[in-house]
Amino acid sequence: MAKKLGNYPATSVLVTISTALFMVGLFLLFALHATALTNVLQENIEIQIYLEKDLDKAAQEQILQTLESQPFVEVQDGKARIQFISKDEAAKKMMEDTGENFIESLGMNPLRDVFSVNIKRDYYSKEKLTPIRKQLEATTGVYEVVYAESLIEKIHQNLTTLGFIIISFVFILLLITYILLNNAIKLGLFSQRLLIRSMQLVGATDSFIKKPFLWRAALQGFFGSLIACFLLSALLFYLNTQIKELQSIQNYWFIAALYITLVGIGTFICLSSAYLAVNRYLKMTLDELY
Repeated sequence: MAKKLGNYPATSVLVTISTALFMVGLFLLFALHATALTNVLQENIEIQIYLEKDLDKAAQEQILQTLESQPFVEVQDGKARIQFISKDEAAKKMMEDTGENFIESLGMNPLRDVFSVNIKRDYYSKEKLTPIRKQLEATTGVYEVVYAESLIEKIHQNLTTLGFIIISFVFILLLITYILLNNAIKLGLFSQRLLIRSMQLVGATDSFIKKPFLWRAALQGFFGSLIACFLLSALLFYLNTQIKELQSIQNYWFIAALYITLVGIGTFICLSSAYLAVNRYLKMTLDELY
């Protein structure tokens, strides 16, 4: 008897664990990539600071130093992400894009020198960008400050919505996963209910009876989680071969943390489900077992 204790069918439990955790992991991978893509979009949104015409180099340098000292300017590798684009460079690029020499037609270059500034993610909201624009436009030598206000506000709103959807959906998926695994383990333990009662009758302690069930449930949760992680890795590898740009937004530390979390979730759910199920059968009367 002791050798068979805890030896309930494992195939259905493993399939349930792998399928449920694969779905949870798939959604979380999607959420990670969506967040990463949004971050990339944010990092590439810039404030355009147009300068007064005929501003000398000293005045431009003064404005540059003022910008570099601002707390909202994004810093990369110890250097503020500020790019100066002269009106001549802007005109050349525009003529290349349009194929027309508008300077000859107008007899002048109507464009202005501009500083293109990347701002920190914390400042991506209308409430923070509006005073920044007013502050910059009040700077001597600055003609106008322009940024994609509607795009920034939309990204900010979408991030809030995405966060709410992720939390809600993950909670629902985890709840469904727990119910599925709990039922699968209960069904597996059902075939062992009489053996559990037999062990009680010969004087086995509750902890002695529980141990093989909990150990088997932990192994099932662990290996089922590994199967789910393997399937997710295979899917991710396939998508990377089909969409080359996908690799540029992947954070492998986050993906590794996700896999560890899935293993932890799978093991915990199986352990807790087995513990509750065995406790239930230990407390049942002989009539209830039938």
